[in-house]
Amino acid sequence: MPNAEVQFREGLNVVSGPSDTGKTFIVQCIDYMLGGRDIPKLIPEASRYETVHLVLSGPNEDDEVVLERSIRGGDFKLVNSSETARTLSAKHTAGDRNSLSQYLLGLSGFSGKKVRKNKQGVTREVSFRDLARLVLIDEETIISSTSPILSGQYTGATAESAVFRLLLTGVDDSSLISREDPKVAKGKQAGKVEMLELLLNQTKGRMAELQLEGDAQAWQGQLAQIETLFEKAQRELAVEQKNAAHLEGTRRTELNSLRKLESRLGVLGEFQRRFELLEQQYRSDLRRLESIAEAGTRLSQMNEERCPMCGAEAEHQEHEHQRGEATPEDVAQSCLAEAAKIKSLISDLHLTRAENDREIGRLNELCSQAKESVQAVARQLTEMLKPRVEVALLSLRESQTNRDTYRRALELHGRVKELQGLMVNLGQKSSEKGTELESARVRSDEAEAFSQEVESLLRAWHFPGLSRVTFSEGDQDIVISGRTRSSHGKGVRAIAHAAFNLALLKYCLKDERPHPGFVLIDSPLVVYREPDTDEDGFSHDVKDAFYRSIAETFHASQVIIFENEDPPSNLDSHANIIQFTGASHGRQGFIPKDV
Repeated sequence: MPNAEVQFREGLNVVSGPSDTGKTFIVQCIDYMLGGRDIPKLIPEASRYETVHLVLSGPNEDDEVVLERSIRGGDFKLVNSSETARTLSAKHTAGDRNSLSQYLLGLSGFSGKKVRKNKQGVTREVSFRDLARLVLIDEETIISSTSPILSGQYTGATAESAVFRLLLTGVDDSSLISREDPKVAKGKQAGKVEMLELLLNQTKGRMAELQLEGDAQAWQGQLAQIETLFEKAQRELAVEQKNAAHLEGTRRTELNSLRKLESRLGVLGEFQRRFELLEQQYRSDLRRLESIAEAGTRLSQMNEERCPMCGAEAEHQEHEHQRGEATPEDVAQSCLAEAAKIKSLISDLHLTRAENDREIGRLNELCSQAKESVQAVARQLTEMLKPRVEVALLSLRESQTNRDTYRRALELHGRVKELQGLMVNLGQKSSEKGTELESARVRSDEAEAFSQEVESLLRAWHFPGLSRVTFSEGDQDIVISGRTRSSHGKGVRAIAHAAFNLALLKYCLKDERPHPGFVLIDSPLVVYREPDTDEDGFSHDVKDAFYRSIAETFHASQVIIFENEDPPSNLDSHANIIQFTGASHGRQGFIPKDV
């Protein structure tokens, strides 16, 4: 499937031909590839195409880049010979350098430029679509009575005028300091006053709840007296607390002594219990020894008898198995000796227990005395000092409560004065008028040099009855020979609109100001096809002069004209002429015939 393409070059380019040859489709495709939201209205001949390509050339021939985009929408693909292909977002976003808008702004010299968007001076970044209105003029816009600067949308008028001023002066609104919207400021003011009134009423209500007589001066005097009473109560309480601390120290000392005595008593009591157990052990041992001694004595008194097994008498018995051990009598004597020793130990134990009992008695007497001392100090603390401390503490608390009440009253009074002062200040601010920002509209003096360029073009086009071209600040449009552009018929509006956009290109190039470097105009000579009833139409001399002037003036930039009628035949050597015939001969239209 062959490509459907047109090639434009530097200088004047004219695409001519009858209706339904694809001229409007080309304009829509170019607008679409420069960030337009609307996809081209598909024509039957283009139904098999999927992608739109737009080739852009910079100041140098090596700067050629290709933009690709699906004909159904989406983002852009940027392809050039010097770097890897990358994607550019179709949506302009402030600060996003990977968008088509930012890329085209960079090529046009508008990167980072800002314009004001409302009367308060709030600014935003320039989008390439702000510039597109001044370089892409379709067949409906060309005959519009609205200023070429403006889209007709009230909300965008400020930014649109600011963009035109940026092109005229080269200076953006980055340094502009915005001011608050008067309506918003008035609403905030009313909200502040309402809040202050609410706080003031609440504060006065809290003052009334205190139920204090007199005014702030009287309260100050009362507070001074209460401060004196409070300091006196603090001193009295400190004295009583010091006395209490001394008695408490004495009581603590006595308690420590009592605890030591009780601890010693506990140890001696434990000794007594252990002594008793020891005596019981001694007496048990004594009884066992006495029983052994008695058994030994009895055994020693017994005679030898016949053997209970064989019946042999003692002298006939063998005694080799017997050992040389003590006799029962010896055992008895040993047990008696050991029993005597134990009895001596029991006697000593009785003496020790008696001495321990005397010590326990002495310690019990000392404990009783210590307890009486502790109880005496405790009674002194409870019966004498505690009431005095409680009286001093009660006096301190009463004076503190009164002091806090009067302090709170004086604090609330000061708050009332502060809130009243804020309300007065707000009232004064509301009566003051802030500094008004200069209107965003372009003034006639700012556009004077531009108006002269428009006049120069119209004069070169042999515009009839031309005397002077000026700029109307109110309409933000040119005034031709004392008559506004919008007051003319659509044919004159179209010619004047073309002069406006081309003069802006010429003005920027002449003064070396940023500009996209091209202008595309669809049907600027519509007057020759459909003149209004109130205008006679221009002579063909205007048409010829129009093309010749553009070819001679804009040879270093690019102007693309779309018209139904062919340009003058002698223009071929000075312009790139692309003719669609709509017939079988020549180039039928934008889309190749065999598609």
